[in-house]
Amino acid sequence: MNDGPSRAKKAVGTAKRLAVREYLPLASWVFSWFMIGVAIGHADAVRLLAANAFVQAVRHVCTLETMPLFGLRERTAETFRQARRAATRLELAGLAASVVGVLLLAGLLEYRGLGQVAVMVAIAGAAIPARTPASLLVAHRQRLPIWRIGSGLTFAAGSAAVLLFGGDWMAAAAVLALREWGALIATLIFAPKRKIKHPRNRPLTFEEVAHRTEANARQKLSYRLISSISSLLFGPFGSLAARTGREMGRLDSRLAKLVPRKKSGFALFTLGTAVVAAIFLFASREPSTVLGAAAFARLAASGATVLMWWRYGSDAADDDDLDEE
Repeated sequence: MNDGPSRAKKAVGTAKRLAVREYLPLASWVFSWFMIGVAIGHADAVRLLAANAFVQAVRHVCTLETMPLFGLRERTAETFRQARRAATRLELAGLAASVVGVLLLAGLLEYRGLGQVAVMVAIAGAAIPARTPASLLVAHRQRLPIWRIGSGLTFAAGSAAVLLFGGDWMAAAAVLALREWGALIATLIFAPKRKIKHPRNRPLTFEEVAHRTEANARQKLSYRLISSISSLLFGPFGSLAARTGREMGRLDSRLAKLVPRKKSGFALFTLGTAVVAAIFLFASREPSTVLGAAAFARLAASGATVLMWWRYGSDAADDDDLDEE
């Protein structure tokens, strides 16, 4: 008899959560890219979008999922200082690897005759330290949805400034990098303290972080595949459908659990997507082709991350606060 009001209340709560965590950031992202496209032209906007995907691919391969696990340590625990030292070391190592990765990628793009995209990658790469290691500063805060809102507002404000003041593609690339720093600052200021349901008051180990990284990589790969298929089926509404499934039914996490954990399959997938990315990259210098190369490179990066930390993985993804982009 009383199920009606409770269901309605639950539906309203779900709608609000979807709006704040998924739809508003997506709308901000689309509107920001629209303004950048108007400001610097369609071709340069596509090149910048490709550069952003390349940088994400580098970050996925070179960094570990340390911050969420560090956030599960209580500040009052005896092992907290050890966890902080271990997390800092791992994050700094990831940052160093990311710098090398960005430089190598920029060099490859320069060699290919894509100097403009190489510079975009170098500028957009300045966003990586905001996540690795600076995100340790907000490990004990409830990052979502504040992180996404801060990122979206920073990107929108920066894109509007580029449009209003006649900025070029270098200014747009700088705005792309600043959005992560805006998200970090917003989280520091506005995000509430995180309530730890199941604290892990034990030393933070490399094995624990590697397991988390492998599980997270499989979940992100599942989401990207869902998003790609949804975009093919539903066009512009594909991303909206994928985000809805991620938030309402944890579809990416469920699919990650169902994907058979066979090393040969992941190896073939990684090799195949890497080969396709290379073919796109060396076939043409057209912006759309470079974007295709970046999209497949990001898929290959997720597969490579799973393979890198395969020995630390398990048959099921770890649902405990997996990081989301």
